[in-house]
Amino acid sequence: MAESAARSGDIVVIGSGIAGLSAAVSAAEELGGRSGCTVTVVDRAERNQAGGNSKWTSAYLRLDDVYEVADSFVDDVVGFSGGRTPSWYVETLVDRLPETMEWIQGHGARFRRFPTYFINSNRPRLQPVGGGEALLNALRPSAERLGVRFRYGRTAQRLVHDDDGRVTGVVVTGDDGEEIIRADAVVIASGGFEGDPATLTKELGGNADQLIPIAPGVGFNRGEGIRMALDSGAARAGQWDTFHAEPVDPRSSDPEALVMVFPYGILVNAHGKRFLDEGGGTVDETYESTARAVWSQDGGVAYFITDQQSSAVTEWKRGVLTSVKPVVADTAGELATALGLPADRLARTIEEYNAAVVDDREFEWRRPDGKHTDGLEPPKSNWALRLDRPPLLAYPVACAVVFTFGGLATDARAQVVGHDGDPLTGLYAAGECTGIYHEKYPGGTSVLRGMIFGRLAGLEAAREVSTASTAGC
Repeated sequence: MAESAARSGDIVVIGSGIAGLSAAVSAAEELGGRSGCTVTVVDRAERNQAGGNSKWTSAYLRLDDVYEVADSFVDDVVGFSGGRTPSWYVETLVDRLPETMEWIQGHGARFRRFPTYFINSNRPRLQPVGGGEALLNALRPSAERLGVRFRYGRTAQRLVHDDDGRVTGVVVTGDDGEEIIRADAVVIASGGFEGDPATLTKELGGNADQLIPIAPGVGFNRGEGIRMALDSGAARAGQWDTFHAEPVDPRSSDPEALVMVFPYGILVNAHGKRFLDEGGGTVDETYESTARAVWSQDGGVAYFITDQQSSAVTEWKRGVLTSVKPVVADTAGELATALGLPADRLARTIEEYNAAVVDDREFEWRRPDGKHTDGLEPPKSNWALRLDRPPLLAYPVACAVVFTFGGLATDARAQVVGHDGDPLTGLYAAGECTGIYHEKYPGGTSVLRGMIFGRLAGLEAAREVSTASTAGC
């Protein structure tokens, strides 16, 4: 579908999470209300549900202070990916951080250091007061004051181009049918494909149906933004066969019903057997690999078991976000019956674990304490306490999908690039629809990059249409 080459000066932003609203507000500010120019935000959700994952996240930021990252930030983020995340991308985050944080505070956002659910972690975490939803609540009124148009209940389906390949609009669908919204620049900020079961199964494998959405926002992120750019010649980036994972209680309907206390007991699978080192590192270092290991077990479910010694973990409640109470039993047999596990096997697992615990160190829950097992496979490297103070407590644990790692390739100006590395004219992307992560998620960077690159995408799109527009923009 081709349109005329006349330039309207209009910008369409797809998605209204932190990346999309940052793009829309910064574009509107850059355009300055000039006649003939509009910014339109398209979101498949209705207003009260809009915001994607940003609406539900705690929005931890991997920062030492509001304007500062740790000295090792670039090396850490690149290192998490085994060197595959482009260093220029992370360096751009660092370079653009101060001005972006100043900008969003100018719209009313406030930040402070809060305790996290990573109860034995010492990594820096800053958080917006009110979480991710507070960022959206700061930016959305600013967008409306600046004249940004919001089209809720509309799903962007494909891009429209002129005969030269330039973007001229977006085809969207809603309850009233299909329409074309004209645009000289499009910013894709519609998240990954974590809400599309078919693509998850295709990219991740046949047991993708066992993954639990971390929050309601996941269901709105179905990958159309990524697919329309790929259909227009965009290159893929990031690791398409994996995702950001978190361990949650599958019984709970709460968003982000996390169980982040797994180092202080044992994890067993549906056969009553341990399958990983629960004390391999601090929670923030191991929660993602633990969630994926649970996903690989039969049925995609495991069971975290501890006893009354867990009361020594004084910040326990901060690491358990599920509102569903644990299963409690006086004996391993009773617990196995309550959980539907083989009683003999669970009892033997606990006996073997208890016999392997070495009593040569004091238990210290705040840091890796070296209190370990000997002669047990898999071992437990830290926080090994015998399970011999009933009653026993148990939480079912499953793997939640937060967002997918595979997405679009972009450049340092947030332009979508093709297979030859050249930018696709008029097409920008930011946030989780862009692919930079591999292997392991460097916590506290997703909202940060959505905000920084979203703002950058909006600025660059506005500058492009201002220069080329024939509408006086």
